[in-house]
Amino acid sequence: MRLHIQFFTVSLSIGIALTIAPAYSTTITTYSTLASWQAATATGYQTVTFTGLTPAGTSTPYTSASGVTQSGVEFIGYSSSGQSDISVVDTSAFSYYNWGTGDALIQSLSRPNSSSPLPYVNIVLPANISSLGLNLFTASPAALNFTITVAGNQYTAPSYNQPTLAFWGITSTTAISSLQLTLAGTTYTGGSQELLDNFVFGDLSAAPEASTYLLIGSGLIGFVLLRKRLMSDKLTSEKRGRH
Repeated sequence: MRLHIQFFTVSLSIGIALTIAPAYSTTITTYSTLASWQAATATGYQTVTFTGLTPAGTSTPYTSASGVTQSGVEFIGYSSSGQSDISVVDTSAFSYYNWGTGDALIQSLSRPNSSSPLPYVNIVLPANISSLGLNLFTASPAALNFTITVAGNQYTAPSYNQPTLAFWGITSTTAISSLQLTLAGTTYTGGSQELLDNFVFGDLSAAPEASTYLLIGSGLIGFVLLRKRLMSDKLTSEKRGRH
């Protein structure tokens, strides 16, 4: 009877290991170059370039609740009053926006007074995205710092003067649902603008954690040892029966 209980206990442990992944905290790693981000990610990621979302030489506003949606990603700009307000601009038509990226997303940081909330860009991701990156630049003035919020964590990402594009990217051990971008050090009368382009993103791997493999392996080892013990006890009982 005791051996049957042990057998049931080991079997139950194996079942739990196979069906339940262990809980663990999110770890986010940041990258400042596209090359380093690519080296840390799997192939098959997608890129949003905003190409063709505004006629040549113009800027086109997107004020719907979903903002600009490309490849399942929503780029929604919020003004200081909370209204949806973002645009795509042909940067090549304006010298002060031209970092050589073509069409790009642009968000104004203008606000009524110094106490008004900062406008920001909210990026809503499809399911199971664990890695992303993008090019950043600013106008009026150039080279401002971005403040980026991901999963409750806040990061500072610098941008640079023309023609140097900044890159900021992350990988995460869990899926990311959204991120928010605004600018640090702006004034309400300054007319500052944040721009982003070449948004890259990839899927979350479905592979179990190493600790899950360890738990499964431990359970299987226990199962094998218990099976050998049961067979040994059975053989002993049979020998005693013969005598």
